[in-house]
Amino acid sequence: MGNQTMSLDKLSTQIGALFAYLVGSGFATGQETVQFFSVWGSIWDSLLVGAISFFMMYLTYSAYAYAGRTRHLCDLKSISRFYTGSLIGKLFELFAWIFNACAYVFMVSGFGSVLLQQWGIPLFIGSAIAVVLSVITAIAGLNNLIKIISKLGPLLIVLTLCIGVISASEFYPLINQGNRAVINGDVSVVRAGTNAISAGLSYGGACVLLVSAMVGRMGSQLRSYRFYYTKMTIAVVALGLPMINIIMGLNHIGNIEQASHAQIPNLLLANHIFGAIGDFYAIIILVAIYSTLCPIIWTCVSMHIPNEKCTRYKLTCIFSGIGVYFITLFIPYQTLLHYVMTYCGSAGALVCIVIVSRYLIVKAKDNNGHSHSL
Repeated sequence: MGNQTMSLDKLSTQIGALFAYLVGSGFATGQETVQFFSVWGSIWDSLLVGAISFFMMYLTYSAYAYAGRTRHLCDLKSISRFYTGSLIGKLFELFAWIFNACAYVFMVSGFGSVLLQQWGIPLFIGSAIAVVLSVITAIAGLNNLIKIISKLGPLLIVLTLCIGVISASEFYPLINQGNRAVINGDVSVVRAGTNAISAGLSYGGACVLLVSAMVGRMGSQLRSYRFYYTKMTIAVVALGLPMINIIMGLNHIGNIEQASHAQIPNLLLANHIFGAIGDFYAIIILVAIYSTLCPIIWTCVSMHIPNEKCTRYKLTCIFSGIGVYFITLFIPYQTLLHYVMTYCGSAGALVCIVIVSRYLIVKAKDNNGHSHSL
């Protein structure tokens, strides 16, 4: 394998790209932060969710990258079958496809909910905008546009972190009060799991399913560099995402009465700082959702219809978008995200256990045989 030194600029680009794909709708809006990190009545439980998801992400992403680096495997199908065999590999592919398809649904709903909460635009119009934009992009193959827009993902991360830090002075002193309200049942909350452990497994599992092919491709494309840089990218993202969720989640605990009922909790914090910041943050959220929506619908359709130029591919994109649109009109964003992230995340936890176990075995054999040197 290569032993080149990676520039700081390239390393930052890799980290930003992985962050951009992960933030999507749930993180950007703050809804997943509330459901996974803010509703357990204890700061320690919030930290536990973050710790579990960190280890799951770091170990599984390392497994994906190792397969890409040592075996040149760059897609979900080849990586899953390499570690688990054909039969179980097909099952894991199905898990990933279902999660991506369901994620498209709640992201469309999240897009519409942002427009509704921030500017009062009716949900049926907001969801329609999301569907039309994503379907047109998928049909037209405007991949370069998405690559450019996706660079705003790191900006969303930084802006969210800034909002969390600024808001902490007001809402962190109210954390104990918020936790008591949750414990006493004074507020109605939606929990992603029965306890913090199950929430951590579901959240980590959802993150594991979303970026399998991307991390494998990263491991393969960076073979000329020391593996250290790939592992550093993985570590920064696996630690950074839960950490920012915890920072924001503690703010939401201090504001739990409002956060538990809001479709877009992060906008509550942004608007509380300054109205113009709320508008700017809402725009960044919309762009982040759009940049994730388009690759997801493309992935879901192209897995069954690889030819993007054929009429069947285009019609499938159109009718899929129409079907999703009507779903979002009848099921609230908060509910959609809850069921998708919780249950698909549980499947992702199973994927994590199997993949990581096989990864450790494969790596040990490689080290003993001195093959596939890193």
